[in-house]
Amino acid sequence: MTVRTKPPASRKATALPKARRTVPGLIGAVSIAATVGWIVLGGILAEAGVRAGWWEPDVLPAPSEILPVTAELLRSPDFAPDALRTLQELVFSCLFGVAAGLIVGVGFWKAPGVGRVFEPYLVSFYAVPLVLFYPVSIVLIGINQWSVITLASIMTAVPVVLNTWMGLRSVPPVYLRLAASIRCSPAQTLFRVAMPAAAPYVFAGVRLGVVYALIGTIAMEFTTAQAGLGYQIRYLYESFDAVGMYAYIVVVLGASVLLTAVLEGAERLLLRRRTVR
Repeated sequence: MTVRTKPPASRKATALPKARRTVPGLIGAVSIAATVGWIVLGGILAEAGVRAGWWEPDVLPAPSEILPVTAELLRSPDFAPDALRTLQELVFSCLFGVAAGLIVGVGFWKAPGVGRVFEPYLVSFYAVPLVLFYPVSIVLIGINQWSVITLASIMTAVPVVLNTWMGLRSVPPVYLRLAASIRCSPAQTLFRVAMPAAAPYVFAGVRLGVVYALIGTIAMEFTTAQAGLGYQIRYLYESFDAVGMYAYIVVVLGASVLLTAVLEGAERLLLRRRTVR
């Protein structure tokens, strides 16, 4: 007696869902559009508030008064020396702070025990305003441009140190074992294996450091400097020139947005090249 068996039913092929692809350019365009939209909305509300009498013009002038003064300020010959002074302090702060942060971060990676000892003190710097240390810098350095650069460099170095150390700690150990197996030197292991693997963390720290450098430079100039954009904001504030003060604030905000956009674009380019490789 033969038993007939039915042929197995053919299984229908199920299509796997396609992975969603994110377009970096589209994300950047949406971010820029959202930023511009918020700025325009804030300007409309500020203009409406002044015209409706919600607050006095001396507290927050109308944007229709601030923008023409800002345009005149950018064309004024008196603006260039202060802008150049702030730019010099910002560049030196970024160079010294990023270099020191990378060196100390790599040192903590090489000596983890030392890093664990100093990590709580570095984290506490986020909560302590470094303006409090300005009298110490005046005693040690003097009332000059370098006192501003010193404190701004310290503010820059802290996030670079922490992010560099965190990124190097996150490098998979197999990368380091592979580098040792092919007899890479310590410098080759650091610059060709560890640092490229930790690049996202390192660049995020550099971005934060540059932003802190700008904040520190303007804050130090506002406090005690005798030149620079921060000094002009303080001088106009003490002179009760609200429109001129807000014009300088608009310039600083514009420079901050531009700097952030440049750093964000450089980070995306770096990560894209890293992915392609």
